[in-house]
Amino acid sequence: MKVATLPKIIRCKNELEVNNHGGHLQGVQLLENAEVEYAVVTGSSDTYAYYSVVKKENRYEVLSISKLMHSPFRHAGGFQIFQNLMAVGIEDNSARDRSKVCIYEIDDPEKPPVRPLTLIERRGEPLRSTAGCTGITKIGNQILVVVGDWDTKHLDFYLCDEHQLRQKQSAFEKVFTIDTERIDKSTWPDKEWHAYQNINLLTDTDGKLYLFGFERVGPQEDIADLFLVENRSLHEFRLEKIMSKTFVCKEGASFRAGAGVTVQTNGRLKVVACGSHISNALILNVFD
Repeated sequence: MKVATLPKIIRCKNELEVNNHGGHLQGVQLLENAEVEYAVVTGSSDTYAYYSVVKKENRYEVLSISKLMHSPFRHAGGFQIFQNLMAVGIEDNSARDRSKVCIYEIDDPEKPPVRPLTLIERRGEPLRSTAGCTGITKIGNQILVVVGDWDTKHLDFYLCDEHQLRQKQSAFEKVFTIDTERIDKSTWPDKEWHAYQNINLLTDTDGKLYLFGFERVGPQEDIADLFLVENRSLHEFRLEKIMSKTFVCKEGASFRAGAGVTVQTNGRLKVVACGSHISNALILNVFD
């Protein structure tokens, strides 16, 4: 993972109202649209779940605060944007027994969508039915969504044919679950699986599928773990840990607040982290 461990610090001006009580930022993604740079963050509060769009023009500035759902679904977790699709889990973080994984279509970041294209309803056993982090990608004509529950102890794999994405309100089917406490870690370079705040999915030019996990371990150690996701016809999955890398976040940003990875046009990876809250500014750390 050839990415610098020290960040470029970006301060994004904010003049919009946001509820910073009872929650914090949960995830962050970078994207480009019509050659304009944007960042998107998700957040939780004591009254509503939300996401915010940042735009780079002459400077970085918070462009919008969009409420996703209201209490008890006030906790928007770690998320991912793939092409024009944003997958984010929104949970009841009090009862911890239900969540909704929403797939939004973001064709224009400056016109935030109001309703999701489709969603995944999760309900049942406390902690097990949450959706603290979510990854999304496309393999062939299948949209793959992976959801981590409380402390990312389980990964649930959902599939949807891309042609049905806009035709059904509940288009995804759960096809597999990984219990991370039971899997074989004997061949891993270390035996660590963390309570990841964010997971992201990426495929390489050979079609191999990878999962990134981001978390702050201890008071100052921000870790990105990389896993190869082996699959059999997209109905059985296995994780093989490849490597782990430690980053040094600055000025209040951390992988506990939110982190994500994108592939640049030159093929190199870029990692981003955010601060815990949006006040009169939002702090981003970009590792290139």
